[in-house]
Amino acid sequence: MRYFLLLLPLLLFEGDAGLFEYRTKNFTVFCRDATLAVQIGEAAEYYRDKHAREWLGHSIPNWYAPCPIRVNAGEYAGGGATTFSFDQGQVFGWDMQVQGTQQSLLESVIPHEVLHTVFASHFRRPLPRWADEGAATYEEDEVEKRPIRELAREVVGTERQIPIRKLLKMQNYPDNMGGIAVLYAQGFYLAEYLIDREGKQEFVHFLETAHQTNWDTAFRTHYGFKNQEAAYTAAWQKHSASDQKLASRYEIRMFTSPDCSKCEEDRRKLLPELRAKGLIVKVLDYDRNLELARKENVIGLPTYIIYENGKRIAKLRESHALSSLLRRRH
Repeated sequence: MRYFLLLLPLLLFEGDAGLFEYRTKNFTVFCRDATLAVQIGEAAEYYRDKHAREWLGHSIPNWYAPCPIRVNAGEYAGGGATTFSFDQGQVFGWDMQVQGTQQSLLESVIPHEVLHTVFASHFRRPLPRWADEGAATYEEDEVEKRPIRELAREVVGTERQIPIRKLLKMQNYPDNMGGIAVLYAQGFYLAEYLIDREGKQEFVHFLETAHQTNWDTAFRTHYGFKNQEAAYTAAWQKHSASDQKLASRYEIRMFTSPDCSKCEEDRRKLLPELRAKGLIVKVLDYDRNLELARKENVIGLPTYIIYENGKRIAKLRESHALSSLLRRRH
């Protein structure tokens, strides 16, 4: 399940006469676009088999009853919710609801949600939220993963961070959107590190060992860490080193003026964030650096001139555009 779905209501109902229905061996897709219904049904089957082979090492049998997929396609934030029930080692009552653009549905939402069903078929019990969502997010397109990874970096060491021993045990989502976002971010942060380190199947074995014993034993057995705190610290150090490598490539020149309110706002909010990542930021007063400003064709404030490895690559006016540029080039 992905928390983004909670931001927008799903608008589909089974009784909607405008819905097309497309059936595969394991899914029944309901969608207003017939072509998209076929694409989603085939993608769901593809990822069901691909995930099973990659994460479990083998295919899984067809389900007794297909999982409905209710699609709300449009210019929405990509997201989904997949529900099912467990009873005496059996899983049933599948239901998947997804929304987003065609691209986000096919490249991120369906891969994410289908992994939940594969895990449910394998484990036949609820997984800790961090592991289920962290692994599912791992299957999304890189564009979708970047802001989640960034949020995890932002909360590490702050009061927003969920303590690791609490995070690993959480079976339910926090009761507010901010807490859910942090759970997703930290879960993905740790899961990505572990999966990249030893692979997908080892991650599955790790979860099984944790269920049978405890988290410290599982981390020691599968990854060589003495406890869960050591594992989370290693994940942070790995990502932090990656940030520093990225940061060393860039220099940012920010042209400002004392009477520019937006300049002052960016200096308070944006500059500490950039410098915390190790980026070199030079703040230049426009009037005192008039010759350089004219050479850089600065015609409004604030203006950001970005250099990569000594070569100018962009001139930007908006701080959010600067953040987006650095994410894309990461």
